[in-house]
Amino acid sequence: MALFSANPNKLKQIELQNIIFGTDEKKLMVSNEFLDEMTKVYISKRMKVINRAMENIATTKSPRAFFGYIDSIQESLKDLIVLEKYYSFKKPVPTEFKKNLEEKKDKYILAMLNRAWKHTNNKANYDPTSGLPRSPEQFGPILEEMVEFRDQYTEAIFGHVDRFYTSVYEHSIDYVEPEPEPEPEELSEEEAAALAEEGAEGAESAEAVGDDGIQEFMPEDFGDDLILHE
Repeated sequence: MALFSANPNKLKQIELQNIIFGTDEKKLMVSNEFLDEMTKVYISKRMKVINRAMENIATTKSPRAFFGYIDSIQESLKDLIVLEKYYSFKKPVPTEFKKNLEEKKDKYILAMLNRAWKHTNNKANYDPTSGLPRSPEQFGPILEEMVEFRDQYTEAIFGHVDRFYTSVYEHSIDYVEPEPEPEPEELSEEEAAALAEEGAEGAESAEAVGDDGIQEFMPEDFGDDLILHE
């Protein structure tokens, strides 16, 4: 079935031509038949990308590959949605397909994360009933991939990933290990004497303390943008 009738809209043909061939022509440069044929090729290529990627997101065990497939689907859908103005798609049309994908995306993500985790457990020959900790060397790489795409997760899915993470590292993803405080060095006799002298001078300056017993202190170079909070 041809895209255009016997009396096609020339303006729409030119617009379509420029989309399909990536041109910026002001007049139609090809025949109706050729434009029809190339439009179908253009659509077919993107539908193949979408169908192949949809198959892969249902089986992949790699978060990085999964979100790469999602990106390729979204790019192809973007191209096809533009063509809805010129071409009659079968149901679901690209706009509907995009909406359905967005509604199911979290389910696809959760299924992928569970596949990836199960696959890593199997590969590591880990027995969940053993009570033994999981090895960071074996589970670290997949956790790193999962965390890399945290901006794609809902709060619930992030919590799911965090439980995986905690089972390996025994702390949450955003946990920061405090640095140990350095052991204080023993004061030399000279330093101890200087410190005692400093304390004596501070006692003599007690007259600078205000009526409320609090000594006021303001750095000399605080700048114009200092905000004092009461």
